[in-house]
Amino acid sequence: MNRFYFIIVFAFLFVNCTPFVKPVLKIENDKIRKEFIASDTDPSAIEIKIIANDRDVTLNSSSPLFQFSINNQMVTSFDKIWIFKSFSERKMRNGGTEYILNFEVPQGAFKGLQVSLLQQVFPNSTLIHEKLVVSAKEGAKFNLSKVDGQSCFEFPCYQVKSKEAIRILNNEIRIASWEKRPITFGDQSQGNHMFYPDVIEGELKDSSVILKGPVNLISNGELGWFTAYEHASQDNTKGMFDEEKALDNGLVVDAMQGTKGVFNFPVTDNDFLFLGIHNKIVDSGFEVKVKAMRGAYLEGELIDSEHPYSSVWTATAFFPGGDFEDGREILRNYLLNQICENPASRVPEFYYNTWGMQRNDSSKPLRGVLTYERVFEEIEYADELGVQVFVLDDGWENAQGDWTPNKKRFPHGLKPIKDKLDEHGMKMGLWLSPMGIDSTTQRYKEHPEWVIKDSKGAPILAQWGHPAFDFVGDFYELFIDDCKKLIDQGCLFMKWDAINTFYSSLPELGHGDFSVSQDERRARYEYLLPIYVTRAMEELTRYEPELVIEIDLTEARRVMTGLAPLSQGKLYWMNNGASGYNDYSTYRAKSMRTIANEFAGIIPWELLSYANYPHNQEGALIYNATNSVLAGNGFWGNLALMSSSERKTVGKMVKEAKKLQPYLYNVKPEVSGQVGDSPEVYKVINNTLGAGKIVCFSAQPSNYKFKTKINSNNILAVLNTPYELLNNNLSFNIDFVYPTSSFWASIMPNNRKSFGLISSSIPIKNAELLENGFLYEVGQKGTQIIRWDKSLGMPDISCKNDSLSFDVSSKDASTYHICIQSSNQHQKIRITGMRGEK
Repeated sequence: MNRFYFIIVFAFLFVNCTPFVKPVLKIENDKIRKEFIASDTDPSAIEIKIIANDRDVTLNSSSPLFQFSINNQMVTSFDKIWIFKSFSERKMRNGGTEYILNFEVPQGAFKGLQVSLLQQVFPNSTLIHEKLVVSAKEGAKFNLSKVDGQSCFEFPCYQVKSKEAIRILNNEIRIASWEKRPITFGDQSQGNHMFYPDVIEGELKDSSVILKGPVNLISNGELGWFTAYEHASQDNTKGMFDEEKALDNGLVVDAMQGTKGVFNFPVTDNDFLFLGIHNKIVDSGFEVKVKAMRGAYLEGELIDSEHPYSSVWTATAFFPGGDFEDGREILRNYLLNQICENPASRVPEFYYNTWGMQRNDSSKPLRGVLTYERVFEEIEYADELGVQVFVLDDGWENAQGDWTPNKKRFPHGLKPIKDKLDEHGMKMGLWLSPMGIDSTTQRYKEHPEWVIKDSKGAPILAQWGHPAFDFVGDFYELFIDDCKKLIDQGCLFMKWDAINTFYSSLPELGHGDFSVSQDERRARYEYLLPIYVTRAMEELTRYEPELVIEIDLTEARRVMTGLAPLSQGKLYWMNNGASGYNDYSTYRAKSMRTIANEFAGIIPWELLSYANYPHNQEGALIYNATNSVLAGNGFWGNLALMSSSERKTVGKMVKEAKKLQPYLYNVKPEVSGQVGDSPEVYKVINNTLGAGKIVCFSAQPSNYKFKTKINSNNILAVLNTPYELLNNNLSFNIDFVYPTSSFWASIMPNNRKSFGLISSSIPIKNAELLENGFLYEVGQKGTQIIRWDKSLGMPDISCKNDSLSFDVSSKDASTYHICIQSSNQHQKIRITGMRGEK
């Protein structure tokens, strides 16, 4: 339970014998208490304390909670100029509570200056999600200023106590390192065409260090501190330029995919350090704060009642003991359950995207493939796969930037497609390129001021050779209106593509006018672009709460690789990896699986999507489909290349995975081995509920004995493999028969019923709970042992149109053991309690 208090604490200052009263504003739950100490009558400082387990974990800070430069003067929370004015409270859709604390300067040089501290807290969590907004009272005006040409805006800042002088360890987590390492399978000189995480561990020895993050864990051995900020950018320039053409007489000649033009400025790794996490050793502890670095504001940027300035959202939390894995657990829970108020984006759904189908036949126009007839056919096929969301990729639109249905191929609009999808219970999804604009459109001709240009004044060529509009300006509102019209036509899923580094320095938009330099306008644009995109996502999901927006990160130029888009939606991580389109083999599937392998334990799999080919060419159907039920949840490709029986085989796998999804939400995967190892094991088990999935791969024929601890009392059955549950251990053997093989076992829960299949000599094909028992299916001759609580009565065992051989014996005073001999044919075996008979 979160609680907010406004109480009075008496602090006596013996001046003329008059007591000075300071109120304490408290935000607390069962894990943490944060106190704000300020006055509502006399100008004073804003002080804070964070208390956990009745212990103050923060120092009497020598650094303020916030500081920034206004009118060439530093303003901090320590300045005795602030009066507490008001607070508000809001219940959040994700179970948290948001409080807004408002302060104002009543007199002096900064009279009318206001700050609002937004604080979000969550039950049973030490995490505080926060943002600082600087504004001005009606009639007051201020200007942000820089110090020695550098941004100066810091928030939040915390100093953490240590009981004694000990080692301080640091764990920086980056998530946007393009081609960080070569592939772990096949030709290992080859890259995987994806962003990798980069976890940098070490000891904090220098007095201070600035880290890119966006996540950092720091520990003094007795307590750990978690910090994250919500922005987005690549970690470096890797993959963005053709190195042989990177410099030409001092000019950047950029001819890589996504941005083509000539630019008269250098581009370095430091260009992506928009924000930094500053760690510093201080007496008796350490200090952590988030600093604005590049592009955070313009010199002289106006602050008045209509132009507030906001920090990005940040998250801070502490974890007792200082174990970094506890810090990562905070990260996973934050990304899945706390950063976002849009629950629809957190529900895993299986989807199909048409792009792989469009790339299948080079003899046909890439976008012209999308016709009513072809789309209707593919919808039927996708239904056999068990797809829940059907996404029309590039080609449904009339033109880039004209986000209406193609007039020639879809003359009746999207309604026929929406109606067809409704027949199959699927949602309609649409691909968009938010910045792309076709130069033949009326919109392009009417708004030359929005067209991003290179240093020679020519329009840049963005994705697919089209120009690009500047999103940080009035075009933003136009795009929002476009999307709302699509939502009104039934669109509940959007894939936003090609949000690239575009180097816009256009004046008179939302990132500076002619009074500031081109370099400053460009830096401000690059800082603001992820913020504007995320704001657009937020506005649209408020308009339609069931809308899910997925951000494409499939090229090195993608600027949205960060935590900001996860505050509103999810991330699409890779198209092809180490192979090309129409590679239906297991090789491409290994590329896709690298995402799940590398990000396991960092970003929850529920937030990462990618599409596998489910086709059976080269005998890869089961392997490829297993990839999708492991993680990613996506399919694409020409489904007409599959037979109906093949599609239905995949559909059965998807159906099984859907049954498990509610039980495995927010369960940390345990991964053993890299992609291409033999074996490569993925274990996702909810031990409390008795549910899970074990997914394994092998690059060569082998035998592997799997064993894990598990609460066997909560398990109904383990599907797809012979197994044994003994002494709360699950064990089974895996025979990888072929050179490249996959394995998938599902642990089905009994919802705390007093029965379950504790062993089987053959694979169980399906198991379902009934009102007073359960039903399971087998396909061959074998033996099953069932635990049955005597309180349920004597078991009634039956199999329709077939005789059974079984034996019921007493295991102990409370439990029967049932031994069933299944025949060598398909059988559905039902076991229910005979009420009144014991």
